[in-house]
Amino acid sequence: MNLAIELLSGLAVGCIYGLVAVGFSMVFRATGLVNFAQGDIMMVGAFIGFSIIVAAPSVPFWAVIILAALASAALGFLIERLALWPAVRRNADQTYLVMLTLGVGIVLSNGARALWGGNPLVYPTAITHEVIMIAGYPMPGVYPYIAATMLLLLVGLHLLFTRSWIGLALRAAADDPQTASVMGINLSFASALSFAIASGIGGAAGVLYAPITFASFDMGLIGIKAFAAAVLGSLGSIPGAILSGLIIELGETFGGQLLAPEYQDSMAFILMIAILLVRPTGLFGKGVRS
Repeated sequence: MNLAIELLSGLAVGCIYGLVAVGFSMVFRATGLVNFAQGDIMMVGAFIGFSIIVAAPSVPFWAVIILAALASAALGFLIERLALWPAVRRNADQTYLVMLTLGVGIVLSNGARALWGGNPLVYPTAITHEVIMIAGYPMPGVYPYIAATMLLLLVGLHLLFTRSWIGLALRAAADDPQTASVMGINLSFASALSFAIASGIGGAAGVLYAPITFASFDMGLIGIKAFAAAVLGSLGSIPGAILSGLIIELGETFGGQLLAPEYQDSMAFILMIAILLVRPTGLFGKGVRS
């Protein structure tokens, strides 16, 4: 396959990794918690998008992305309120909280399998089969949506954290929770909002990724690679998460070619270990909660 096509494909999938990694980083920024259910929320978002397309085929694909993101955000909010915040309020140990998110992810995966079945589902939309030309090369029609979503995310999060009181409150809660609480910032609200935003981003990533492959109950495993990207980008850094998502996927793409395709999935973690051995704090230095 042409090197340019490999590069463009790697960048597109790397953007998906980056989107899911941003979810990890957002939750960690606000709560110090690693939410291992993030990949499974992405999976649920993919199935929600599938159901929207089946129920209303005339809905534009960009609207499907938004609707699935909103539904996923609501799901993340409920997970945080019903499962995680009660444990945080009782000063649960971090190990317990991590296991709790793993349990939530398993419940979501099995719930998706019960609702949508165990077989991978092909997205019933023209985007799945559409081919466009990028720099003279044929590419899947979903790629511009991935690029646009990533650009809007970067701009939106920048404006949120620098121009709005909500973003400033989230930053204060992340940097110094005790002082923020004394100043009247509601830490419970900051936690719930962070989960909702992170879940919405994950749901959008699921809708964008499914046309490239399938919607399946085990696609949440992508969350493990996205977590590697978040760690590589200095867990808590949103730009670092996005950049590292691209690095991880390009390492998989070209590393798999150098070795063998069956080792491609291992390249994400080999690359993460190699870089962290040289730079233990990640590409962007110490995370905000360290």
